[in-house]
Amino acid sequence: MEATVTTNDERAREGQAALEHYERERAALGRTPDKQDETELALAAAAAHFGDQQRDIPITVEVLRADREEAVTVFLDLISNLFHAADGAAPPRMLIDTVLAEETMLPADVTATWSRLSPEARRYAAFLAAVGQAAASCHDVYAQDLLEEGRAVFEDEAEEERYNRLTSRREAA
Repeated sequence: MEATVTTNDERAREGQAALEHYERERAALGRTPDKQDETELALAAAAAHFGDQQRDIPITVEVLRADREEAVTVFLDLISNLFHAADGAAPPRMLIDTVLAEETMLPADVTATWSRLSPEARRYAAFLAAVGQAAASCHDVYAQDLLEEGRAVFEDEAEEERYNRLTSRREAA
């Protein structure tokens, strides 16, 4: 079977679709979600947007809750795709620092950190925070490690596409 190539534009569209799913479901709650709600919303968005991919087992909310390895793989894909979608709105480092601010800063400093993001970038940061919450609550995965690994995946994908584009130009010349 031939491997399919996924472009970073496709990854960005997948990340954007997952974000929009999360936001629709969050708005449908009709109230401010608590941490458990955020976990469920992130799990549902991840399952909805990664459940149809070629994997050993279908991805469902139940699988994401029960299977640590599958959950971490899906969360890393999701985080990387969100970074592709957010490209141009905010750099991954700024999004990660904002998400992690609540763990290390006083409330006034957290508010200041979030206010430095544009409204568009805040949307990505809120979803990234929910994904980190889901990973931590379901599998005791440290959000910072997951976000940093997702950033590394994003950077590798961006660099690989850049390299392939330049290689193609050289070969065509």
